[in-house]
Amino acid sequence: MLFIPILSSIAFCLPAATFNPNAFYRLTTQWQGEGKSLDVVNDGTNNKLHLADTGNYSGQHWKIVRESNGYYRLTTQWQKEKKSLDIINDGKNNKLQLADTGNYSGQHWKLTPTQNGYYRLTTEWLGEKKSLDVVNDGVKNDQIQMADTGNYSGQYWRITKV
Repeated sequence: MLFIPILSSIAFCLPAATFNPNAFYRLTTQWQGEGKSLDVVNDGTNNKLHLADTGNYSGQHWKIVRESNGYYRLTTQWQKEKKSLDIINDGKNNKLQLADTGNYSGQHWKLTPTQNGYYRLTTEWLGEKKSLDVVNDGVKNDQIQMADTGNYSGQYWRITKV
């Protein structure tokens, strides 16, 4: 028998995690580490997202609920189930927001396990060619976007139960 390792398919060999639909989770990246978490900007509109200093904030506590189509819906403790993580349909289709919850493919997230306990987040709408990523602007490095999928540490998300 010939054994040929296929490293590029290792993510597909890892078991999918089971998320408790009643628990909350923190999302951090491999690039920025545990000190920065996915958060909602508290600006009165309360729908913009960014990476912020990790703290005990309801905008950093995410509920991950499996949908009937096998994808997940992400909502926050702060905005509850009435607002979901979504992609703005503006032609560029790379900006994220919390939007009114609905049956929209931009709100259906695929959480694919990768190596070392991280996940890649893609949507049903954009497919696996676009991943949730952190903008490397050399200044704050805190803006979130959908970007071409690649081997970037800003696209590897740790999901930790709060």
